[in-house]
Formats: sequence, C-alpha cells, structure tokens
Amino acid sequence: MSIVVREAQPSDLPVAFPLWEALHREHEARDPRYRLADDAASRWTTDFRDWTRSRSSRVWLAVDRGEAVGLLTAHLYEPAPLYRQSLIVHVTDLYVSPDARGSGLGSDMLREARAWGEAEGALALQAGVLALNDRGRAFWTAQGADDYSITVSLPIRPGAPSSS
Repeated sequence: MSIVVREAQPSDLPVAFPLWEALHREHEARDPRYRLADDAASRWTTDFRDWTRSRSSRVWLAVDRGEAVGLLTAHLYEPAPLYRQSLIVHVTDLYVSPDARGSGLGSDMLREARAWGEAEGALALQAGVLALNDRGRAFWTAQGADDYSITVSLPIRPGAPSSS
C-alpha cells in the first residue's frame, strides 16, 4: 500500500461519498436502532461541500493508488455556555475500507485531525462510537481515548427501537 492522507476538496465528493455510505451501512447492520433519515445522503453531500471550504471543519481522505480507502470528518466546537469553554475537535465520521483496516490508516488520519485541532487551539478531541462496534471502540482505546459520556437508550413503546 502506498497510502497518502490529504485534505479533501469539494471535487472529491464522488470518492468520499461511497466511504461515508459504507460507514453507515456497517452501523445499520451492526445495530438496527441506528437508522439514518431518508434525506441523510443529500444533507451530507451539501455539508461535505461546506466542510471542505470551512475554517471550522475538515475532511481528510486516504488514497491508495488513486482509490479512496479512508475518510475522516472533524469539526471545531465549543461546549454549551453552561460548561467551561474550551475548543474541541469532534470527529463525526471515521471510516477505513475493510481491505485497508489494520494498516495504521485510521491512526494516520486521526493524527492529521489532532494536528489541525492543536493548530486551532483545541484542547481535546472527541468522537462517538456505537456501543456494539467492538473494533471501533478498541481503535479509540488504542489511541489513548477513554469514555467521557455514555448515552443510554430505552424504548417507550413495546416493539419500538430504543433510539431513532
């Protein structure tokens, strides 16, 4: 593998979108409570274009011989005013194609996000991981991350999924 990690450009949408789509198909297969809105793809497409032009968002692609094999999206944010203010990098999407997993590619993309956050003055990086994603949780633990907040889900109606 001769993988290059680089910032995505708006013109990269056709190669970035299939990675985003694969990530969410894996999530849906892993947990039936995970369900995207009907218009999620079109919203993400619009957001992608904005993120690749924004100072407060970044998208990285990992490319191996012209083929996109990894995607990471991250955004700067500050917590609600109730909490002590400090800039945080929030990773919303991190995906490595199955053939490239275990190659260190996820770590490489995360290193880019951390360096960007540090340059912007962020003090921490956060991400959400599905509870049933053992490999994802192991990845984050190996990076030095630990649990900060745990979201629980309880169905209200019998037979209803415990989250939307």
